[in-house]
Amino acid sequence: MREAGSATSGAAADATAAVREAFAILAAVPDPYERALAVGVVLEQMPDLQTELRGIRQEAVVQMRETRTIQDIAAALGLSQPRVSQIAKGVSRTVKRTGNAAKEDA
Repeated sequence: MREAGSATSGAAADATAAVREAFAILAAVPDPYERALAVGVVLEQMPDLQTELRGIRQEAVVQMRETRTIQDIAAALGLSQPRVSQIAKGVSRTVKRTGNAAKEDA
């Protein structure tokens, strides 16, 4: 089982590097107009992308639940037991703030 502190190793590190590579591709668009448009399109897609990511995480937690306890999963992921239960049920902690459409999810 993976320990809580190792979340940035292996697949997580590879995925993070791939996301940063995508950011670098956007940052490297030479024309500022095209760069701004491209970033705007990606930003508009962020809610859908976050939904996809949450679904992938939910599927993983549900799969872990087949062979592990909530306590074990919580310890491995560095989350509380109630949060693991919420993730398994598909409950999002997204918080909408007034003014900006800023959101946060853990």
